[in-house]
Amino acid sequence: MRDKVKRTEAVVADPDAAIEIKNLTYVYNPRTPFEKKALDGVSLTVRRGDFFGVIGQTGSGKSTLISHMNALTRVQKKRGMNADATVRVCGIDLTVKKPDLGLLRGKVGMVFQYPEYQLFADTVADDVAFGPKNLGLSAEETDERVRAAIRLVGLDYSEIADRSPFELSGGQKRRAAIAGVLAMRPELLILDEPTAGLDPEGKRELLALFRDVQSTTCPTIVMVSHNMDEVAECCNKVAVLGEGHILGVFAPEQLFSERELIRSLGLELPAAVELSYYLSEHGVSVRPDCLTERELIDALAASYGGDGK
Repeated sequence: MRDKVKRTEAVVADPDAAIEIKNLTYVYNPRTPFEKKALDGVSLTVRRGDFFGVIGQTGSGKSTLISHMNALTRVQKKRGMNADATVRVCGIDLTVKKPDLGLLRGKVGMVFQYPEYQLFADTVADDVAFGPKNLGLSAEETDERVRAAIRLVGLDYSEIADRSPFELSGGQKRRAAIAGVLAMRPELLILDEPTAGLDPEGKRELLALFRDVQSTTCPTIVMVSHNMDEVAECCNKVAVLGEGHILGVFAPEQLFSERELIRSLGLELPAAVELSYYLSEHGVSVRPDCLTERELIDALAASYGGDGK
């Protein structure tokens, strides 16, 4: 009877959680001289509606963690590993032998670094349509999704739909690739260094796009980034990884008050936070919780007069 109760409890999902991970361990090259434990008993919950940041040094386990979220990396079950682990994403249990990967792919969208390298079709419209077609949608529904996704990423459907994606500019290619993910209409969007290689203006535009996506079509986003300005601007929660462990989950204002932790990870504070500390150390009164350039300007204007423009 006890075993039955345990099994029943194991499948009860938290209705407010988009991602539930408990006691997850992953080892590369097990039982070889190259064995490396990438994740060690990781537990993490991402609530629906979170814009959730994941940060840490190279090799801390970030990529391994997020690749479990869409089953690109499967939960290891051999030799008793992960016997008590939970990995549930959008309500789908990924610890079972044969999870419903088709359902998962429809619920979880993944934007890799340099997603434009994954463009392959003859036209932009065909490339964006690839995912919806694989969902078995009708031609009419697929076309509607393609048009909506291309508009959402700020491209003109009539101008680019019939063009080869390889003829587009670098920024247009990235947006077209992201449109292909958004056309799936995922419940959860995972971003792996999404602004890598972009100039400052391109980064600002893309981050604005993701905030718009969260408010209109995809309520939950997980973002891996080395750029603390991006994390400060977008995220409401941030998980810090170190050597395969979760070192903590913080609100951004709490995280960036931990100067030594950020520096120990080899990361830089957001520029506005760094400047706030500098000003305070040189006698300029400024609020300690300013995370972005706009917040800092507004705080200085409120303290010293001016309209903040």
